[in-house]
Amino acid sequence: MFRNRPPFRQRLAGFLVGRNGPDTIYNVCIWSSLVLAVLGMFWDSLLCSLLYLGLFGYAIFRFFSRNVAKRRAENQAFRNFFGRFRRNSKMRKKQKADKEHVYKVCPLCKAQLRLPYRKGEHTVCCPRCKGEFSVKIR
Repeated sequence: MFRNRPPFRQRLAGFLVGRNGPDTIYNVCIWSSLVLAVLGMFWDSLLCSLLYLGLFGYAIFRFFSRNVAKRRAENQAFRNFFGRFRRNSKMRKKQKADKEHVYKVCPLCKAQLRLPYRKGEHTVCCPRCKGEFSVKIR
């Protein structure tokens, strides 16, 4: 009776074809709901339970969604928004460790420039936009 059926792994893979699957927002929702579930064990609150269920439900919805293009666009916007903080924190750590250079932002194109640490006022040409501006290094 069950001899012609493919193994469970193949049936599951066939079911998941064309679905979004796990992404960054899914991971954040799952971990956040797990934290809220643990907090809910110690702090009995209706709001905590509703947030837990809402985040978990949204994560499951994203995982099984067939609108892959829209979910990818949402995930990319999420990563762009929160990736900015990660890049900035890494950049600050790198700048603190670098004692031979000073970091300035181009006022025209907002590019991050690494300049040699030489005291005084200098005119700098941005390599990205070719704009010139003055920089005072103390």
